Amino acid sequence: MEWNIGTMIAARTNFKTVVLGDSIMWGQGLYETQKIHTLVANELQQYGLTSNHVFLAHSGAVIGEPDVITDKPPIDGEVPVREPTIFQQIKGALGNNERDPAVNLVMISGGVNDVDITRILNLRDREMDKYIEDAFYRKMKLLLEQAYHCFPNALIIVVGYYQAFSEDSERAILLNVLKGIGFSVPLLPNAVGELVIDVLGSRLTKGLIERCTRFSDYAHECISKAIVDIVGMLPEAKERIYFADPKFKQDNAIGAPNTLLFGVNADLSPQDPSEIADRRAQACITHASRLNIIEQIAGPRASVGHPNPAGAEQYAKVILANIRYAMPTLFATE
Repeated sequence: MEWNIGTMIAARTNFKTVVLGDSIMWGQGLYETQKIHTLVANELQQYGLTSNHVFLAHSGAVIGEPDVITDKPPIDGEVPVREPTIFQQIKGALGNNERDPAVNLVMISGGVNDVDITRILNLRDREMDKYIEDAFYRKMKLLLEQAYHCFPNALIIVVGYYQAFSEDSERAILLNVLKGIGFSVPLLPNAVGELVIDVLGSRLTKGLIERCTRFSDYAHECISKAIVDIVGMLPEAKERIYFADPKFKQDNAIGAPNTLLFGVNADLSPQDPSEIADRRAQACITHASRLNIIEQIAGPRASVGHPNPAGAEQYAKVILANIRYAMPTLFATE
């Protein structure tokens, strides 16, 4: 796989990386030193590659549509807002140019916000698969095609998601998470105030686990199909576009013994560092006009369900494994 190895080697002291996407690539609730792109950069540094980041990911971002432009500007990346979309982030990375051949690596996360977490957690919803396919196949295919052409010398790695709740999740923690992010009562069938938490708890738990499992499994299937179809049209894309499955297990879910995700504390406060959580809460108030009712409730606790420091390390690990596979020469000892 020597398609642009010369360009990569020449870029060792200025390895240009573009980071696009939603809260996964943003690193919700994490210090800068703990974020995925920083961990990847630190590992590449060990092999003499000095990364220069164009960092445009932010919490809440949707993939969007390639021809839909809004005038909503970026705000604090911890606040979950839809815009700038990931298509708009590509335009932001390019500036006034149509392409940027100097980019060596593009890391992307996206799709969950197009599906919408409220839909995933809504036991009454029967159309989740349709939205997953639209986001992770149709939109993702368009997004990867655009990234492929806009960054012609870049390795493109799109990351997957994970099962937020599993059979290993403690029920009490799971229900506290739902309460904390404002989803517990409005979305349950036959809910009557808080009574639903005790009366329908086991039914709720089983249904949510099934939906979370279906979301991650089908989303990954759709991403893989999008990449296969692109390679079918552009065979050379096989050496440039990769899918990085974070490979979280059931015991890595929220409230599980070896969780790789932030949850909530017993008092429903978020588990990320208070200085990050406090800043996010204030920013959510400042930008309340950009948030809907549920987002205003969930925003201050937006770290819930996102990779904690150990989870970010797992993401970085699978991304680096793909880079090693695609560009083994970069990791050769001199």
